[in-house]
This record gives sequence, C-alpha cells and structure tokens, in this order.
Amino acid sequence: MSKDYMTDGRAVWLTYANPAPVNAEKKNPWENALSRSDQFAPIANAGGVALFRKQFTINGLKSARVDATALGVFDIWVNGVRVGRKDENGNIVYDEMKPGWTDYKERVLYFSYDLTDYLIEGTNTLLIAVAPGWWNGRIALGTYGETHISCLAAIHVLDADGEHHLYTDNTWQGAWGSAVRASDIWDGELYDANEPTFAELSKGCSCVKWEAITTENYDIFVTPHIGPTIMVREGLTRKPESIVIYDGTEDNGSDYGKIHVVRESQGVDFFTLHKGETAVIDLGQNMVGWPTFAVKGIKGTSVQVRVGEMLNDSGLESRGNDNPEGSIYTINYRSAKAKAYYILKGDANGEFYCPNFTFFGFRYLEISATEDVEFSGIACPVIGSATRETGRMETSNADVNQLISNIIWGQRGNYLSVPTDCPQRDERLGWTGDTQAFCGTAAYNADVDGFFHKWLQDARDSQNADGVYPDVIPTVRVVGFGGAAWSDAGIIVPYTMWKMYADTAIIEEHYASMERYMDWLERANMNAPNPHYGDWLAYEGTDARLICVAYYALDCIYMEAMSRAIGKEDRAEHYKATYIKVRDHFRATYCEDGMLKPEHRTQCAYLLVLRIGLLDADRKDEALVSLKQKIIDNGYKLSTGFVGTCILNEVLAENGENNLAYSLLLQTENPSWLYSVYQGATTIWERWNSYTLATGFGNVAMNSFNHYAYGAIQEWMYRHVAGIETTEADPGFAHPILQPKPDTRTPEEIPEGQSLITWVKTSFDSPVGTIKSAWDTTDGFIYECTVPVATTLYLPILSDAETYTVNGRNKKFTDGKLTPCGKALVIELAPGNYTFIQK
Repeated sequence: MSKDYMTDGRAVWLTYANPAPVNAEKKNPWENALSRSDQFAPIANAGGVALFRKQFTINGLKSARVDATALGVFDIWVNGVRVGRKDENGNIVYDEMKPGWTDYKERVLYFSYDLTDYLIEGTNTLLIAVAPGWWNGRIALGTYGETHISCLAAIHVLDADGEHHLYTDNTWQGAWGSAVRASDIWDGELYDANEPTFAELSKGCSCVKWEAITTENYDIFVTPHIGPTIMVREGLTRKPESIVIYDGTEDNGSDYGKIHVVRESQGVDFFTLHKGETAVIDLGQNMVGWPTFAVKGIKGTSVQVRVGEMLNDSGLESRGNDNPEGSIYTINYRSAKAKAYYILKGDANGEFYCPNFTFFGFRYLEISATEDVEFSGIACPVIGSATRETGRMETSNADVNQLISNIIWGQRGNYLSVPTDCPQRDERLGWTGDTQAFCGTAAYNADVDGFFHKWLQDARDSQNADGVYPDVIPTVRVVGFGGAAWSDAGIIVPYTMWKMYADTAIIEEHYASMERYMDWLERANMNAPNPHYGDWLAYEGTDARLICVAYYALDCIYMEAMSRAIGKEDRAEHYKATYIKVRDHFRATYCEDGMLKPEHRTQCAYLLVLRIGLLDADRKDEALVSLKQKIIDNGYKLSTGFVGTCILNEVLAENGENNLAYSLLLQTENPSWLYSVYQGATTIWERWNSYTLATGFGNVAMNSFNHYAYGAIQEWMYRHVAGIETTEADPGFAHPILQPKPDTRTPEEIPEGQSLITWVKTSFDSPVGTIKSAWDTTDGFIYECTVPVATTLYLPILSDAETYTVNGRNKKFTDGKLTPCGKALVIELAPGNYTFIQK
C-alpha cells in the first residue's frame, strides 16, 4: 500500500537543487565552534528559493482543489494571487510555514485548498515556492542528510470537459530564483524587490530560467495535516512603543560606549532614517513573529533589520554586553543571524515588506539603511500555531498579573508547529522535558488537544526501534533518546490531554507506542530512563538516577489510568503491579527507615516522593514537614529546576500547604517566579537569573529570554488558587471540581516584604462550557462562580459566623456536609451562577 495518502502514489516528488549552494550557511553550531563573527555576518545571497510551476487550461470551470506539500516550507500562488482559505466568517486567511515540522524521515503533512475562486478561463499558472525550512535549513542539523528541496502536489479540476487530475510529474517546470534571495529559520531572510515576486512568477513570468524538472523518490508517509495551522494570531500584533535613533557611539567609560541618540519618539509607527543612522524600536513585549513595514527610498538601497530580546545596559563586557549601551543585545542568539535584509526597487509610492519563510523571537528591532529612507506602518504580527485561547486570570497583585502575561506570551511564542524550548536562537527544538512540564498549564490557557495530537504523531514517528522516545521531538541528529523526565513526555502528555479533554482517542492512537516505551523501561531492569539531565538548572542537585526511578513509577500510574480509560483492565492491573515493584525498588535504594536517605533530601526529591507516593504512608507527613522546613530555611525560596519546579506548588497545595505556595509565588529574590518580573521580563526566562539589574546578562551559551517551562506554575494557579479542577473519574470537566484556596496566611506566615493576594478572577472555556471562579477577601469572603454542568464545590470556611448566604439566601454551616478536615463545605451545584458570602 502506498504511503502517499494524498495521491495514492500517482504523483512523484519534484526536486530542484540550488545551482550555486552557499555551503557556509550550513554551519552546525552544535558540532563546530562558531564565533561572534558568525552571528554578525550578513546573510549570503543564495540566488533565490526553489520554484515549481504548472500551467494548464480551464474550460467552463465548476470546481477545483489543490493538495500540496513540500520538503521545505512552501506557499502556493495562482495567477498572481496567494492561495489561502476561508475562515468561518468567509474571510481569506493564510497558513504560514507550511507544512510545519514533522520527522521528515517518516512523514510530511499535506494541505488542501479550494482553487475555484483563483482560476480563470483559458491558461492558468500555479506556482509552489519552497524555502529550506526545517528540512534543508541550518535547523535540520544534518538530520536528513544532504537533501534537495522538493514538492508533491495534485490539482483536481472539474470543468466543462470533465475531471482533470494534474499530478506533479515531468510536465511541471522548475527554477531557482524570486525576490526571496535567501531564507533560513535561524538566520532570517534576504529580499531583493528588484527580482521577480511570487505574484509575478505565478502570472506566467519568464524572468527566471524555467527548466525540466527532476523527480525524486522519498519513502515517507504523506498524510493530511492535523491540529491547528501556523497563522498570524489575530489581535496580537505589536506596534512601536518607542523609537530611538542614533548615529554612532559616545564614550561612557565602558568597553563599547553608549549609543549617541539624535532623535526619540513615543507611540508612532513612522520615521525618517538617514544614511549612517540606526533606529532602535521597542515593541514592549517579547514575541514571535515578523517585522513588517512600508518604506520609501531610492532603488538599490539596502535596509537591514536585526532583532533582539534585550538592550545592552552599559556597554560593559563584564556585564555580558555585546555592543554599546542602548543597542540591541543579540549574542545570546549564538550563531543565529536572526535578521532581515530588504533591497528597495525605488517605487515612488512606497513598498511593503513582510518576511516569508522564517520567524523571529524578539522584543526590539534595530534598523539601518545604506541610504536615506522613510518608514511607516511599522508593525510586528505574531505568528504561531492557532490554538484558541481558553483561560483568563487576574489577581489583586500587579506583579503576579505580569507573570501570568509572561506565561501566556511564552506559550504563544513557543507553540509553533511543535512545542519548542525557545523561539530565537540556533536551537528552537521540541524539547520534551519542557513540553511535559508545561502541558497542563498549556491546556488551561488554550485548546491544545489538536496541537498535541499532531505532536504525539511526531513522537511515534521519532520513537526508535527499542521503543524509546527522543529528548527532542521531532528528533534531530545531535540530541539523544531516553532522558528521564524528557522521554517520559510520551506518557505524560497523552495522560494530561485525556484528563483535560476526555480525549480517549489520543490514548487509543498512542497506546501501542506507549507500551513499547514501557516495555523498554521494563527490559532495562530499573536502569531506565536515562539520567541525562537530572533536575535541569536546579540550584540544589538531586541524584539523577533517583529521578529516573521516580519517573518510571509515575509512568506506571498514568499508564494504569489510561488503560482503564479505554477498557484495558488487564493492562491496567499489569501497570498497577509494576508501579508497586518500582516503588519498592525506590524505597530499597533511596530510603532508610522509611524516609529518604540524608544525601537525597532535596526539595526536588521530597516533591517527587510526595507526588508519586513513593514513601510509606505513615512517613508522608514527616516528608512534608521536612520539605516545608527546607523551603523556609532557604528564605522561602525554591531550589528546584525543571523537574521539581513544575510540581512544587501543586504538591504543597495537595498536601495542605497552599499558604506556603503563596509565599513561594510572591517571592521576589533569586530564584523565584517574580524575580525575572522585577528585572523587566515580559516572557518566562530559561534561567531564574538570565539577567539581573545587579550583574547584567547570564552565560550566553544558554540564556534564552523566552523559555516557557517555568510557567508551569500557572497550572497550580488554575487548579488551586482559582480552584478549577477535573478528575480521572470525570475527565474533560464532565463533572468539574471547584476548590478555591484563598491566600489566608497569617502575619506570622507572611515573609517580609510580601502581602496577601486579596482577590482572584478566573474564566476557563472548558470542553463542557465556560467555568468562572472568583474570590475576594477584602471584606469577609465572597466567592462567585459560573458552572455549565453539575459541579462539586469545596467552599472554604473563612468565617466564625454561623451562617453564610448563597445568592442572597441564608444558610447554616452546620446544615452542610463538611470535608474530613472540617475546613470546607461540600456543595453540589446545578448549572448556573452563584455568589457565596461569608462575613
């Protein structure tokens, strides 16, 4: 059976090699030491991108469709018009960076578009333009070998002469060229407006050398696109907050000096830039997308746009600066050039530029030009996988609100075809540890079920012959397999999606793959998964092998639950028994007298044993007390990395220590979530101290300012602060749980410099409808909620009074059912709106 589900093998892959490849552009920074000069070097002219065209005749058109994909990233133009699709309102929208990133050794996804409105009577020209993308660009890291850009397509036409099926074959033509002279995901784009545009090339233009095409055979699956497409995100476009223009530097006693400012403006999107001047534009938000602008100038003028996440703060190398104070800081992009060049054609009416086949992670733009130019309409649209946002949260604390915004912007920027670790430097890989840590938060913030259906398909494609998941998905040649807390994402992510969306299909389609992974763990006899990363970036080291065994036990728990969800009771019992075996091994290896051995008593280890149930039940309270004391003795600060941080506050809340979780949330010293907020962050950072006002920039070898993993804290905020929860018994919020936990710290419990969070407002568009949860403790305790289905509420008792009101009606606390601890009422709610007041 053909692996080509698009044409059932009736089309052939067309390929076109760059006639003058630019070998220098393929430097691999993971295996070769690249210098500062590599990043600051210009983008070399590659002569264009690969072009494939088909000319055909229409007589009495009735309908038409094109199915297409590419090895590379592609776009389709017909008769001078870019091909898009209609949204639910009938507006034309465009899918970007098609076909997205998959494991191209196994699979590529195809897209289908209605061509009826694009075709004309007589001769038509369809153009497919393909840039290197994830397949052939530097980001591929040599994973797919020495490859050529390729495309596969089928045009289906119904007209007066009948049905016509025009498959890619040797009747198509190929060329190398266009105004896009070079394009790379890491490095950016070179665009020469004096060369033919895609619109011109799709009108039958002969301004490139069209040639007979070469065909290629790829033994890979070609299957329909699944999940949300990459799009410009509506309503998120950023415009300049400030523009600073400088013309050189002046001495400030530092290594690089500081920029010599000649003009400044606020809140405008236009300016004139003279030759020799540079403009620094602050968008006010670290984002992922494109710089776009209209520009007027003389023909041949070259505009350079560099992007950065931060500004150099002093010009001092001792503070990590890479250029003068006030200029953009980019050395943390490592070898990624991350820039765009636009060469003007000199149109007196102005010309517009938007990058085509790349994307950038940035807050700042730095623009210069070889001659005087006028800019207007500067805007930076956000692009990413179009996951519908579902969660909204606001609190009485402005710093926490900024943290929430940082988390959401980090998710927007890094959920782009795959869940990347960072969107800006020479990496942008689908690291699985980050993914599993954050996927619960992600599922509250947005509808990511389809996104992860696609990514788990990538996981299956990348799984090796032994059943092991790679540490990045899709896999790349330079990263390994089987890292504890990383490869376990192949179990954790489907479990989380099932619990959040009641999606048993995601379990069923992934189940055989998960069993292969669990079989590998079992064969390894407690020596898997592998201790590659430990508690990554932790301030307190935890035995990496301990983490391996703990995650094996967690995998068993989740496999038991998922097996029961799809009726595989025998397998559920198997994983239940395996969990006991792993737990007992953990106790024998890492515990003595029922408690963790002294050398293993780290915050992370305590969190894992409490979350996964690895201690004897009668020692749980002792472990909790020890964990609490470690946090307090550390100045109410965490010491955890990726593994511990993603569960820290949840474990505390689940064990009755939610007030301590509030003290951790509101901590402002390093390390803490608010520390970066106090340093000016607008996204989550890779390190707790990626930048400090006191000492400057962190180690450029690994210092991303958009790295979402630590944003996992928001899952605790949804589940325990607002209290919106689902369960394994009723997944997908079929019967939601509301368990709000206000900040009830006493003056003795509040660390110096902190104050209470006094109100929270949360709304979540769950699979069963919108759930709202809001509380206010400024005058007694007011709790308001909206539930779309029958719901159980655990209402905290925060009053000494005998009564409370529900929608204005008096109720006695003694008439209700109490939780075992006696601190909350258990109330069954019918769908509706409720207000509870305690005075």
